Amino acid sequence: MKTTAENTTKRQKILAAAVDLFRRTHDVKRVSLEAIAGEARVSPTTIYNYFSNRETLVAEVAKSLFREILDMARSFIHSDLPFPRKLTDIIAGKIDIASQVNSEVLNKLVSQDKNMAGFVAEAFRTEITPMWLEFIAEGKKQGYIDHSTDASSLIIYFDILRTGMASQPALMKEWEKNMPIIEQLTRLMFYGFLKKDIDLFWKGG
Repeated sequence: MKTTAENTTKRQKILAAAVDLFRRTHDVKRVSLEAIAGEARVSPTTIYNYFSNRETLVAEVAKSLFREILDMARSFIHSDLPFPRKLTDIIAGKIDIASQVNSEVLNKLVSQDKNMAGFVAEAFRTEITPMWLEFIAEGKKQGYIDHSTDASSLIIYFDILRTGMASQPALMKEWEKNMPIIEQLTRLMFYGFLKKDIDLFWKGG
């Protein structure tokens, strides 16, 4: 009978093989389970035992990518770099990681299917939100974020943006071609689009 450690190691080998093969091709659909099995040095039956089907395996690769991005962001936030450098390095790191995988994996990552949406929502609640709150506090301390900006409102704003991306799957299908739009959206996310203050809610009297 296999131990938990052996099962974990074999599962990680399959995921690593899938990630490696997906990064080598422009069409993930051409990567067969047999090819992944060969790369991982396991039988195709073993892959089915661990992941049941190809779609589940792609979802797990997307989760692995998500975890890689999260770990990268955390390492920058906890570093001694100045706030602007942390922010630009996080953005550059996300682009670099995303550039190494196929659009099918990215589509799965931002999809709203039950499995992936639940995974991302839980990560947002337990890991991303505390990390953002820490980063926001640092930004306020260093004068890069307005002290009057409520942190909880920013978290809701980021969550709305996250779920909103799922409504635009075409952006991820050819994300490299859409980089000018993605860069504009990123700028809008952080700077907005008004160049002058306007009393939007008529509170100035």
